[in-house]
Amino acid sequence: MTRQARILAFGDSLTWGRIANRPHRHGDDVRWPRVLEAALGGRATVIEEGLNGRRIALEDPLRPYRSGMSLLPLFLECHAPLDLVILLLGTNDCQRQHSLAAYDVARSMRMLAQVAQRPPVEPGMPVPQVLIVSPPVVRMPDDPDHEATLFMEGAPEKTAQLAGFYRRIAEEIGVAFFDAASVATVTGADGIHLDAPNTRAIGQALAPLVAEILELPVPAGGPPLRIAGP
Repeated sequence: MTRQARILAFGDSLTWGRIANRPHRHGDDVRWPRVLEAALGGRATVIEEGLNGRRIALEDPLRPYRSGMSLLPLFLECHAPLDLVILLLGTNDCQRQHSLAAYDVARSMRMLAQVAQRPPVEPGMPVPQVLIVSPPVVRMPDDPDHEATLFMEGAPEKTAQLAGFYRRIAEEIGVAFFDAASVATVTGADGIHLDAPNTRAIGQALAPLVAEILELPVPAGGPPLRIAGP
């Protein structure tokens, strides 16, 4: 690749960089898309499209514009040309109100990834490759009276199953896969969000795989490791 690669990081509050129990986000030196960009050493631009509460295909009954399926085509066209789309979603789909099994969440992710494989872009523009990332496993909040105790009931079990299902659908549709739970653990008091070290860890771990997918020089720190993919 002779030009600088363009990568879209599409996700929820884990991509936005939400700090647990605070209406603030981690800084540029912490959020995983920024860490990934830095680790790639100027060979790629990573575009952040994280939104608190985003689902894969469902809407939040209390907040609009939370369906990734509805908005991803817009961002694919806005940010074209893209070389890679990274999808890190699924935590909010496991909320109790939606009554979805982990398998149903994975089927939604399959559809979203296929949207990225058929982007609504101008003729002749490149079709991006796709990387599905399963989220870290959530846990119940430290405080039993925390509001997340109610809406995340059952989510720890569901999010623990997502990696297996995501890996399978990634293989079926020919895209790459990475399990964020292999490098990041939820430590926030709300049981959902990540502290600074675990947020950084996702970006650092993705760098070798992204370099391999886009055929970029290997980032410092060792050879690329393909976690899964076509």
